[in-house]
Amino acid sequence: MDFLENLSRQLEDIRLDGTNVRAEFPCPRSVLRYLNDQESMNDPNNLTNTSNLENGIDNEGAPENQSRIRTRKRLQRRQKQKIKSLFDKHDINPNEQNRSTTNTIEPLSNHKDFYHDYMQLDDVKKGLESGELFEGNIRISQKCHTEAYVPSPDKSKDILINGIRSRNRALDGDKVVVKILDKSHWRNPDTEDCQRTGLVVYITSSKENRIVVGSLIVDRGVIHRYSTLIPRDCRIPRLLVDTSIWPFPIDLRDGTKESKELFYAVFSRWDNYKTPFGVLKGVLGESGKINAETEGILIAHDIQEHPYPDDIDKYFPPPFSVEEELKHRKDFRKHCIFSIDPPTAKDLDDALSCVPLPNGNFEIGIHISDVTYFVKQGTPLDEIAEKLATSVYLIQKVYHMLPPALTMMASLLPGTDKLAVSITLEMTPDANVISHSFSQSIIHSCAQLHYAHAQIFLENPDKKDWDESEFPTVYNGYTVSDCATAVSHLHKLAAVMRERRFGSGALAINQPKLSFEIDRATCEPLSYSLYILHESNWLIEEFMLLANTMVAEHLKTHFPTTAMLRNHHAPDVAPMEKAVKLLKTHDIDIDFTSAGSIHKSKAVYCQGENSKNSHWDIIINNILSKPMVRAEYCVIDPNRLMSHFALNVPYYTHFTSPIRRYPDIVVHRMLISWLTNKPIKEYEDPKVIDKIAINSNDKKNNAKKASEASADIYAACLIGKLGGLQVDAAIMEIKENYFEATVLSMNMNVRVYVNISHNNPDLVHKACKFFIFDNKPTLVVWWDNKGENKQTLQLFDKVKLKLLKRENCLKLRAILIRDE
Repeated sequence: MDFLENLSRQLEDIRLDGTNVRAEFPCPRSVLRYLNDQESMNDPNNLTNTSNLENGIDNEGAPENQSRIRTRKRLQRRQKQKIKSLFDKHDINPNEQNRSTTNTIEPLSNHKDFYHDYMQLDDVKKGLESGELFEGNIRISQKCHTEAYVPSPDKSKDILINGIRSRNRALDGDKVVVKILDKSHWRNPDTEDCQRTGLVVYITSSKENRIVVGSLIVDRGVIHRYSTLIPRDCRIPRLLVDTSIWPFPIDLRDGTKESKELFYAVFSRWDNYKTPFGVLKGVLGESGKINAETEGILIAHDIQEHPYPDDIDKYFPPPFSVEEELKHRKDFRKHCIFSIDPPTAKDLDDALSCVPLPNGNFEIGIHISDVTYFVKQGTPLDEIAEKLATSVYLIQKVYHMLPPALTMMASLLPGTDKLAVSITLEMTPDANVISHSFSQSIIHSCAQLHYAHAQIFLENPDKKDWDESEFPTVYNGYTVSDCATAVSHLHKLAAVMRERRFGSGALAINQPKLSFEIDRATCEPLSYSLYILHESNWLIEEFMLLANTMVAEHLKTHFPTTAMLRNHHAPDVAPMEKAVKLLKTHDIDIDFTSAGSIHKSKAVYCQGENSKNSHWDIIINNILSKPMVRAEYCVIDPNRLMSHFALNVPYYTHFTSPIRRYPDIVVHRMLISWLTNKPIKEYEDPKVIDKIAINSNDKKNNAKKASEASADIYAACLIGKLGGLQVDAAIMEIKENYFEATVLSMNMNVRVYVNISHNNPDLVHKACKFFIFDNKPTLVVWWDNKGENKQTLQLFDKVKLKLLKRENCLKLRAILIRDE
């Protein structure tokens, strides 16, 4: 005890140089070994050694090395705890020290020189030119945050960036420069599963003002001015934030150092320390509550709740004059025009009409809201809409791209004259297009139908005596029967178009969407269901796809260097081969030479709800969707392939939803400039269109992530209210310590850990083992200590899970339970 007391007193004389700790007095060997290990790890020239501990690069298949590393890490953790306890016992108040001194002191645990120094820019340029280095956007795995990937320059399997040290301070989405490591560091070298690994040596571009949302771990220890922000997104590193200058009390959960509330911060700097520094900016509310967690989703994905100033309406155009507009618009007001949308829809972008012609053909009208009349180019309204780029759909609310009042003005609501851009088609009964034309128009929709109404029409094709009270009000002198007849004609044409589209090589990977019924007063979830697409959904889809394809072909011809297109590349070969190989082990043969071959070969095994193994549909679609790349907006490039892989068309764009997508507004302006012969000078520069496309891709990606995150927190909230939920699931991936499964009633993927450890104290089974059986990853789980009652788990197997809400946050935990 005397020695410890003496050591504690002498700790006052420790010199802190950044975060390197050097003691000028005798220390126990364990402490010295810890300090020496840190110094060796901080050697930037020791690339091999520094990466081994963090990443285990060259320890694959070497259990004795892995065991030694685990032991070493365990000893280091114990040694860190001992040193920390010594500091905490010694009552030093950093606020009593000279302020200029404390401002230079970094947290003791934040290792300096943890990462390799970046290469000089001149050396980077030379390396890129010689092919020694390559550039790409880094993608951090959501399932395993220590793994990241950069697309390979030769389009083969992605390059693995294994471990946070090899990632070298790069964040998800950053454009980075990578050096491929020596073969000895690759994963599974000299095998079919070989994957090259790389090291980030330079960051070309990174998102500015990156916001991090999470809970605080507040250390009340001696020299700890800094607290740790634990991000909600596991791909983002923990941030060190200075809470000594935070002006408000931080409430902690009883018996813990964790804050009750959810905070957000911005990155301030990330020097060559293990952990970046941030600055606290605000508090969102109590962690685990719907409103606070939703605020966190919005902030983390750069989505503004109130993007428009209060006086934005001064940029709205005056009400249009029908007489003036008819001077250059086509009059469709006497036609039987209607919209078909979900019951909650407010932004009615599109409407359809169908008129039988004397020759037996049909005149089809595809009418899209003319948003360009309301959003004048170059106004502050237009600038904000361009920046927002898309509407964002969360479970409890829609954050519209346009101001709500303007959204209603532009929406094709029934019973009133509305401005549109129309495509008029003459189609034969077998859905061949004889002729088509584009025009600015005025329409008068007679009904706002829901998909359910249209579905009723389709399921009762011969019915004539419709009860008008069961349907929305029908205007303009038409009846419910008139709408039903038109829907029936459109459905027959759409069915032919759909069959022809897939017959000629299109691909669809349908994923049922999880939806919730919520309490509008509290925004709390009441129940959930899967939103299944029906024939009425496909009807609308076919005509919208046709319109987008026709407009894209038109733009390609008349705007050969500036057309705004929607491009979808074929999936990367390596991940698709991996998925196909996995399915092959279960006697499922997928030909992935084209979109059509994928669709036709998977259709053999996906037989719908009436199939004996209906869950195969979901699992096969989930597995095949993983290698698919996202479609993106782009400016046309005559020197590049501009086709849309899934739709199997040479050119495609977005024209049909201008109220909720800014690229559609750009496309409308181009089409109208051709119709009116009034060129748009700004749109003659491909760089302008490219800039809009890049921003739109980023915003659309953020909106998609936010929508998925909203569904996740609502699922967790509902399951928490129920006290847990037992569900049926199907396995879609098997790993050594866990398996991925799809909850069939929710089409939601969960990770189920099966390894017995102190981190999983509530597991029901007693033991588990992973092995490869007949080329199939397999887990065997024993339900008793005698080893008599076991369950074998493989891909496609159905399992019973218990879903639980994690404590103090809206995240789920899935536990394998015995299916009696």
